[in-house]
Amino acid sequence: MLVLASLAMGGTAVELAMLRHWNSWVQLIPWLALGVVGVAIGLAARGRTGLARVLALAVFAAAAVGIYEHTLANYHAGPLDFRYATKWATMSSRSRWWASFSESVGPSPTLAPLVLAWSSLCVWFATLDR
Repeated sequence: MLVLASLAMGGTAVELAMLRHWNSWVQLIPWLALGVVGVAIGLAARGRTGLARVLALAVFAAAAVGIYEHTLANYHAGPLDFRYATKWATMSSRSRWWASFSESVGPSPTLAPLVLAWSSLCVWFATLDR
């Protein structure tokens, strides 16, 4: 599980770098979360599971906020998207939110914070038996 968390962390770092995700202090939050999950992986590997779990939960919370923020940004972009501009107002609320979450509309990638959440869950589950 810790290897999977490390791979997810590395992939997320590469994606954030390719997106140049560092233009504001808010965009630095996932970089901080990656560092924290890296520390949690190191602590878990050394047997300090209690602190590793606390850090994993903190990263999970940050990732949940990121998922929400990205989905919300996509939702607000819905009426401006050329594929949805004419039908956005007639779509059900559930359809609009799903389109926003699944990146069918809007510029914000929801997968990046989802992978960050997944890596923190890997750390959490890796420390349960100890």
